[in-house]
Amino acid sequence: MFRLFFTPGWFNGYDLLFDSIGLVVALLIAAYSWRVYQLHQENRFKYFSLAFLLVSISFGFKIFTSGVLYYFPVRETVAQVLRPAAGAGLKYSALFYRAGFFLQMASMLGAWLLIFLISQKSRARLTKFYEVSQIGLFVYLVLLISVVSNFEYVVFYLTSSVLLALIVLNYYKNYLTTGKANALMVLTAFLFILAGNLFLVFVFMESSFYAVGELFMLVGFLLLLYTYRKVIRR
Repeated sequence: MFRLFFTPGWFNGYDLLFDSIGLVVALLIAAYSWRVYQLHQENRFKYFSLAFLLVSISFGFKIFTSGVLYYFPVRETVAQVLRPAAGAGLKYSALFYRAGFFLQMASMLGAWLLIFLISQKSRARLTKFYEVSQIGLFVYLVLLISVVSNFEYVVFYLTSSVLLALIVLNYYKNYLTTGKANALMVLTAFLFILAGNLFLVFVFMESSFYAVGELFMLVGFLLLLYTYRKVIRR
């Protein structure tokens, strides 16, 4: 049975709950951003919606792969479904695990990259052809990093942390410029998500860091939901 790293047994299942909340928050933000895009036809809202849709997809694959790893009935059901493709004795089953982790990582890295581009103060960012064409290079790098991360999970969380640090810096600049409370909330939310990723980098040192990292990320997504609800009410 393939897994990226060992998680504390006492936390198995709680992380699925945390990730499920993150998935719901991401879908709500994606839906709201798409609605704003339809009203104003501003590309940044369309890309923001896509970014959080990717976040929800990533959480979905993480919940699925973790559920298969944690729960024997789920694992047996999936094994029966995939047995024809997995070969005798399920000798190719690790490939399916790797595919699930790859899709989880590629979706999340793609989301953070999009949010980083959106968060930059721009002169028509992501509307000019030569800027949009650069996404091809970024997609290649995201896919490459996701493949490598299947063998060294630290690469994924380090890359996520770098992208999140750049996002935090951009939103910090935005807060200094506007001074708005909502800007501060978004900044704080991404700071918590960044802190969570940094803890996950060091899971190889202490498995309980996984629980701490998941908790920080949950707080970050809940803060994003709180900000989202404030904007909706207005």
